[in-house]
Amino acid sequence: IMKTKIFVATCLAFSVISSSCSDFLTEDPKGQMVQNNYFSSQNDLDGAVSVLYAQVQYSTGGAHALSPNWMGDDITALTSGNKDVYREFDSFNVGNNNADSKTTWNKNYSVIKAANFIINNVEKVPTSDEEIKIGKGQGLFWRAVAYFKLVRWYGEVPLILTTDIDFGIGCSTIEAIYNQICADLEEAVRILPVKYTDAPRISDNLNNYINKGAAQAVLAAVYMARAGYPLNQTQYYSQAATMAGAVISGVEKGDYYYKLEQNYKDRFMYVSNPYSQEGVVAVKFNKDNPWGWSGLDSQHSVCQAYESVTNGGWGDAVGEIKFWKEMPEGPRKDAIYGSNNGKVYVEKYTYAGQFIDWYQKDADGNYIMSECHPMFRTLLYGGGKDGNTMGDYTDQQCTWNSGICSQTLYLVSYSEVLLWYAEAQTRSTNSVDALSKDCLQRVLDRSYGNGTYSAEDFAKNAEDFANKCWMEHGYEVAGYYPALVVRGNDQLRMNDLKNTFANRLADTPVKVAEGVEITEGVKMQGTWSESRNYSTIPSFDSDLNDNLK
Repeated sequence: IMKTKIFVATCLAFSVISSSCSDFLTEDPKGQMVQNNYFSSQNDLDGAVSVLYAQVQYSTGGAHALSPNWMGDDITALTSGNKDVYREFDSFNVGNNNADSKTTWNKNYSVIKAANFIINNVEKVPTSDEEIKIGKGQGLFWRAVAYFKLVRWYGEVPLILTTDIDFGIGCSTIEAIYNQICADLEEAVRILPVKYTDAPRISDNLNNYINKGAAQAVLAAVYMARAGYPLNQTQYYSQAATMAGAVISGVEKGDYYYKLEQNYKDRFMYVSNPYSQEGVVAVKFNKDNPWGWSGLDSQHSVCQAYESVTNGGWGDAVGEIKFWKEMPEGPRKDAIYGSNNGKVYVEKYTYAGQFIDWYQKDADGNYIMSECHPMFRTLLYGGGKDGNTMGDYTDQQCTWNSGICSQTLYLVSYSEVLLWYAEAQTRSTNSVDALSKDCLQRVLDRSYGNGTYSAEDFAKNAEDFANKCWMEHGYEVAGYYPALVVRGNDQLRMNDLKNTFANRLADTPVKVAEGVEITEGVKMQGTWSESRNYSTIPSFDSDLNDNLK
């Protein structure tokens, strides 16, 4: 979110306040002297906020920090190579020594540590009440976001609200964690300003700091999660509708700049439209930072591209076949999976320069592309055949062959807020109001073409309407694993992950074309249990503290 030049100025503060690569139970004693004399000026507060945003970037900038999102039915992993960390999440069988689980755990607790440092000390700063509220609001928001990720990925986790280290800390209940997340976001909504006018808090027509609208949107998502599995506190759907409705009202009044892009793909035009105003919560990056792979860049630009036939693709995230098959055709599906039924432009080897179906075989009956799953496009850059010219991705050219980029990631988009309002309002009242129909209609028109589907047709039954909104949200974020609420999170809320497990266990072939039936690559084993909804706390912490086992 913050630009690199701001972080460079706070390197010293970063080095003593935070230890981003350390286990959360590991303490660096050098940091204990800072709190006595650090928050003595507005510059100190600004520096601490910059440190927080650096941790936010580290927690979102790479696929390995988001591997739990492979548990949804939209994304799957490859069956070979170094993809075992993803395969464990994809098959609901995550061991306590999974390297990506350690990464997600560490990076989010580093966000929490940086946020706690601000929240616990911001009142010391000799500055205005307005500045204290802004600084505190940043800390409260990002601490809530980190715990929102952790509670959906791990279930019960340690709830740490100070910078002190407790080597005997235990896990808090899921309800207690949600209570804290809600309290943090409710306070953030109360104290944060509606808008910013000056850089660096806003630049490129996009908020760098979190404002009231962003906090309202995330609070709506949290209320919805709380209304569903495992707490099933359905009364929170009403509060979710209120929060999402406040964002929509703020847009209509001109308080918030958020908008629905005319075309779904416009949000992923990272060169021509790098700062889409559809982003309600957006994280900016800078590939030209001085730290290279360990710096403040995004590393997602080739995670979706095939390894086998593209220049530099990693193949971290490929599409589940059943989800791809069942998604209704339209401009959105073309943007996510590629036009012309998902054909892939082959960049090297025998079929270089040709467009090939992802399931096509050669004369010997072997798949031309070893991935043999649909390829996502929403995180890709395009480029010339030399592999060096960076541009917007299209199906007609090569993918850009570098994993380091200045990609803007959209944790929450305005289309999601529209769908959250429509679903939450309908579930809370068991009826469909006019605004809910309008919100769904706007998404339907953009996804399938104006007038292709009518929201009124789905509104004849409230449950059907709410489920349609839920499913449309899944399509909106399909394959876009950096989102704060991905398809797997939606499924957890609706207690639907067990059905994905059952479907994958059945291993029924999917007809992808005439005479072509394919099953998923990663197979399920064993039987379902509720514990499979979550990852296991990494052993590097649980081995040190029996209370975390």
